[in-house]
Amino acid sequence: MFDVSLKLDHSLPFSGLSKLFPSVSIQRWCNLQVDILEFQVPKGEDADKLEPALRKMLKKLGARLIRFNRYSSGNLEAVIGCKCATDSSTVAMIEWAECIPVMPVSYRGGYEYCRLLAYTKATLDGAISSLSKVSKVEVESKSVIPRESARGAITVPVDEFLGTLTRKQLAAFLAAMQQGYYVMPKGSTIDEIASRQGMKRSTYEEHLRKAELKILQAVRPYARLAFVTSKGEE
Repeated sequence: MFDVSLKLDHSLPFSGLSKLFPSVSIQRWCNLQVDILEFQVPKGEDADKLEPALRKMLKKLGARLIRFNRYSSGNLEAVIGCKCATDSSTVAMIEWAECIPVMPVSYRGGYEYCRLLAYTKATLDGAISSLSKVSKVEVESKSVIPRESARGAITVPVDEFLGTLTRKQLAAFLAAMQQGYYVMPKGSTIDEIASRQGMKRSTYEEHLRKAELKILQAVRPYARLAFVTSKGEE
């Protein structure tokens, strides 16, 4: 299998939004039912302009904005009813070419950065050919992986959840897991774990809360995607 990363320059919907807000980092998760967009807005950028611009783009696309959340002044999320088609979405083009788009797709500075897996050179060439009809395509990296390793390339890597944690934060989180802090009823309290770690409660709790926050922020888009598309009992 081929593992390929691409830089795309086009004006399709989400990349067009990135061209309007080049300093905003956009992460997109799509399962062809819903799109989850996460926006990281830097200081100095007017985040209030983002939602109206997004609504205008979606109206033109004929897509529905299900929810728009603001978690902080620089952290926003949009849940969109997917309108992906082979003439409006690179994700749909890649799947139509019998390749696998790897989430998330990123948009920065008006460019789209996407990664795909191709079973053969022919399907890879087909995907790039389709993309080239609507975009300038730059291959940033290309590697060959054994098919038996493809599962690890498609599933969410551990680094995405834990890679941003410091060693102290990892140690605090691991201690809480091992000492029953997350079971019901609790096997240990914050005070007890901190004492066993030889730390002040305030210091240990700070490391633990920062670890929890980073892990929850990483899992949030996947949880949202699962929730919006779930059909189970309430």
